[in-house]
Amino acid sequence: MNTQARAFVLGMGVNGLGVTRSLGEAGIRVTSVDVSRWAPEFFSRYCEPLVCPSPVTEPAKALELLLAEGEKLERPAVLLPSSDAFALLLSRSRAELGRRFLFALPPPSVLEALVVKRLQYELAERAGIPCPRTFHLESGADIARIQREIDYPAFLKPCVSHLWAPVFGVKGFRIDGPADLERRLAQIAPTGLEVIVQSIVPGPNTNHLIVRAYIDDSNRALALYVERKIRQYPTDFGDATMVDSVCAPDAVELGAALLTRLQYRGIGAIEFKRDARTGELKLIEVNPRAGQKNILATRCGINFPLLAYLDLTGQKPAPQTEYRVGVRYLVAVGKDFRAFLDYSRRGELSFLGWARSVLTARVFPYLDWRDPLPFVLAVIRGFWRRLLHVRRLVASVRVA
Repeated sequence: MNTQARAFVLGMGVNGLGVTRSLGEAGIRVTSVDVSRWAPEFFSRYCEPLVCPSPVTEPAKALELLLAEGEKLERPAVLLPSSDAFALLLSRSRAELGRRFLFALPPPSVLEALVVKRLQYELAERAGIPCPRTFHLESGADIARIQREIDYPAFLKPCVSHLWAPVFGVKGFRIDGPADLERRLAQIAPTGLEVIVQSIVPGPNTNHLIVRAYIDDSNRALALYVERKIRQYPTDFGDATMVDSVCAPDAVELGAALLTRLQYRGIGAIEFKRDARTGELKLIEVNPRAGQKNILATRCGINFPLLAYLDLTGQKPAPQTEYRVGVRYLVAVGKDFRAFLDYSRRGELSFLGWARSVLTARVFPYLDWRDPLPFVLAVIRGFWRRLLHVRRLVASVRVA
């Protein structure tokens, strides 16, 4: 294998750590790029850290840094974005970065649309992909109409997730009626963030399926893989706390159809939910980058970051669709326990059933005995944040 070209992983956190480990274990030299100097992921044995200005608030400076790093290279390096913000920076600077780096991205108009949920659903519907009924709120007239037309309960979520998350810290809000919609919109209005309201696809969390894919420049899927949510928190509208790899041919077919119709290129992840009433798969979202839990695919036998690296460096990797199923990924015991408490209150899961499922997990976001420091530092960071939170609570009680 030709390992001379370096790889730059743009954005760390769990996403970037998985990409870094997937490449580093294969002998690829990795530069991991992030805005936080003390990110636990920077201490992976597989990476050389590079602190970067924020691609959201200082995109020109972030680009300047990457270009300067590119000038130091003897040969072009591979760029792999693991956040929407870095994917947008890369897309909007294709000409400049393309002189010193190799990367695979959808066409600019497609990537820009995929990052904005409202446009993402419009693209998907034009491509013939089933979607939940979706309303974009642009004016008071829109709000009045939606209040009459939407089926409650509904779900209110952001158009641009990476701008929303630092403000609200949740995926969105359940809407139980017109008054609830008005209250949430009043809460969001000062932020200036765009939102959409969507009908809820009925069904348990296990009806959520995520298709991961890599599409080469001939619009061919080099790899396809599916994972299923087992639990998430918050339980109704949250992030996965446990997933496993599964075989789901209809999800693979629909996900591949969407990406090929969009003339997609690169790594992507498509989440569907199977409607419990009809069995039909409906699109939840598309992420035009390496997503969370990407390390699970690697452990199951499909290393998407390595496939991208080999393809971009002209090494013509063979297509891969075979992988191990039933491999379980646990995000965090504490968060999954909170999910269990909700399931338990509903009479859907016993403590023994939960404990057994946790003990069957084999893949984790941070814990890896071959690369222990990110886990150790993530635990210390979590403890420190909880301590600061308790101190703030105590201080507020004393002031009161």
